[in-house]
Amino acid sequence: MRLEQELLMQRFPDFTKLLSFGFVRQEDAFVYTASIGEGAFHVRLAINEKGVMDAHVTDAQTDEEYVQIRLAGRRGSYAASIRQEYLDILEEIARSCYDPIPYLLPQSYRTAEMILHNYGQQPETGRLRRRECHFFGQDSSRRYALIGPVDLSVYGQEGQGEILEVRCEQEEREAYLQKSGFVRPYFMKQDHWIGILMDESQDDQLISSLLEKSRRIAEGKNALSGLIREWVYPANPKYFDLDHGFSVSDQLYWKQSSKVRVGDLIYIYYGMPFGEIRYLCEVSECDIVNTAPDDGGIRSETLMRIRRLKFFDGHLLNRALLKKYGFTNFRGPRYMSKELKAKICELYEMKEDMQ
Repeated sequence: MRLEQELLMQRFPDFTKLLSFGFVRQEDAFVYTASIGEGAFHVRLAINEKGVMDAHVTDAQTDEEYVQIRLAGRRGSYAASIRQEYLDILEEIARSCYDPIPYLLPQSYRTAEMILHNYGQQPETGRLRRRECHFFGQDSSRRYALIGPVDLSVYGQEGQGEILEVRCEQEEREAYLQKSGFVRPYFMKQDHWIGILMDESQDDQLISSLLEKSRRIAEGKNALSGLIREWVYPANPKYFDLDHGFSVSDQLYWKQSSKVRVGDLIYIYYGMPFGEIRYLCEVSECDIVNTAPDDGGIRSETLMRIRRLKFFDGHLLNRALLKKYGFTNFRGPRYMSKELKAKICELYEMKEDMQ
């Protein structure tokens, strides 16, 4: 494992903080340069938009890579002192510019964010083979992805890593296993799953397509076409007066930030100072291209049209109740859980198959 990767595990850069620290934007990367060893060595760190760092320490006279920086060395040796200067820079950047994340590696974090954006799915955590894993799926029988830490010695490599496991058709497994970065699953059943090491060997776009295939397998080949899904979408009172909007019309255009379909149900969480689920809506149209001029505010390229079905009065679906059902983070859309749905139906005397 690279020295930088080991130090920055479970962290992801805040790009605004990088600029404040002294990084400079150069094309598709944020670049930082410094000198160590009283000017004898140059440090160049480049962090791309995926959060991956490319790091070099070179001899100022020869412009050659100083490979001794990768070795622990003996205490008191010259190489050890240069290594420590370099580590001090990395540690300061880690403290000042990186935020903690619940994953070891940047690609794992990006994959989880991709799932949240595309499907509104937050992970559930649990343990398999004595390791904490993040599961994705509406319930245990329909899991379509897992991200978990793995000792890379299992795959003939060194150090600690992280693996994404997705469902795949059995006839495709062997073809995948011939490609770099694809491995046999560590956590799930060998015959129906494939593993992808989160080491940047596979492009995010390919991972996105594999996730979509996995979901289709988990739901059943023909199930997704007719399945009505239920989402919880956040609404920020700072940017839109939801109550006024629905007082004017039962239908509104809304930012579409997940793969909804016509007929899906949307529970709208109205943010602070209200902090409650307030409306139930149905998606009547989706994938609408936003042609409105950009006025400098929050703007989405894709919209959906939602129709109000019910107003939840009495402030019963407040933050205290939602927290009991695991709804504590409303950064984006997520699936409605069966448990919370059952509670809402109980409180408001709704049928669970209400549409």
